[in-house]
Amino acid sequence: MGAAVAAAPQARAAGKDLEIFLARWEKAKVFTLQVADAMPADAYDFKPKTEMRAYGQLMQHLATNNAFYISRFKAGEIPDNLLPSEKFDKETTRKVITESFDFCAAVLKGITAADLDKSYPGRPNTPPQTGWDWVLHAFIHTAHHRGYAEVYLREKNITPPRYSV
Repeated sequence: MGAAVAAAPQARAAGKDLEIFLARWEKAKVFTLQVADAMPADAYDFKPKTEMRAYGQLMQHLATNNAFYISRFKAGEIPDNLLPSEKFDKETTRKVITESFDFCAAVLKGITAADLDKSYPGRPNTPPQTGWDWVLHAFIHTAHHRGYAEVYLREKNITPPRYSV
């Protein structure tokens, strides 16, 4: 009986992992939109270097790839509104970011701990990865490209929004 009691708090804590992640995902959404909003609409075509994506393209890449990662839980099905866009203006980009974060959150709210431990197909020519791998890819990908976006802002002499957790 003592072992069962000792294991109970650990089991409850493990069940909260996804809940904790979803709270952080919502904060990432808010912060990403703040970074998107910091760039003036007339600068969404700005590139610090010619070989780089324009700001709107960068921010939409962040969003559409996150939908790709989380779509692993839905057999790779991505809604049409989250497929790569032809328009990269501020209004369209904010909409894509919002819809991507919301799509990912909705998918994640519908999965189980077993779904997170299961293997899913990787990218072409890569091995399968667990659900947790795909979830963490999305989170890391967001931080990575949002960091790039802040460099674009600095290149335009704009102070990025303050990071807050």
